[in-house]
Amino acid sequence: MQEGSFVVFLKNKLQRFKGQTVSRASSKAETDFSAIDFIKIIDLDSFGNLMLFVFNDFFLSIDFGNSGSMLVNKTKKTAADFSLHFPHSEINFYSCETKIHQGKPNDYFQFPNDILNKKFDGELALSKLQQYFAEENIGNALMEKSVFVGMGDLIRTEALYQAKIHPESLIKNIPEKKLIFLIISAVNFADELVEHFKNDEVNSKALIFEKKLCPKDKSEIQIAISTETNGKIYICPKCQKLF
Repeated sequence: MQEGSFVVFLKNKLQRFKGQTVSRASSKAETDFSAIDFIKIIDLDSFGNLMLFVFNDFFLSIDFGNSGSMLVNKTKKTAADFSLHFPHSEINFYSCETKIHQGKPNDYFQFPNDILNKKFDGELALSKLQQYFAEENIGNALMEKSVFVGMGDLIRTEALYQAKIHPESLIKNIPEKKLIFLIISAVNFADELVEHFKNDEVNSKALIFEKKLCPKDKSEIQIAISTETNGKIYICPKCQKLF
């Protein structure tokens, strides 16, 4: 699953298209996207790994999945899965799933769950963790979409490391102050990650994700595979406490 920060980074690159009128939409799929032709883009938004193009009566969602990508005024050797064409430019999406939804994004998505949204509700997330996932390990719970949206393996790994919490810790055993710090760490790192993508510094800014040694004590980093998502979590067994 792509990090929500990556989608926000891409969305920010497209702000100049806000207010522009789409000349034509094209797709490899059989879905009819002609409703978008000659329609003005009212707003650009995101929800987790979804990019949202908002029009008057409907909106378009672009799901970046695990490996989605986007090019502006450029193409790959393979045909784009979906494209938006304008008089003098185009946006091409690859390995993405595109859908049209009637109504507004607020009718479909819980933005207070999105760690990259200004409406994110940390207190609500804490309450859900303690009430509904007390018996779960925190590594899996961080990927629960009913609690956190926009969380990927990188954000999860770095937030757990900063909070010094082992991912196999049961939520009921983790002190509340620790959980609060973990949530804050995840939100802060997600915001920072947007800039890291912009500056092409993701690998250099990550503390332990895809690293071999802990930057603090130089102990060997361990890799755990999540039983729920099959994603990787990088762990320092010395720095991160098992509760």
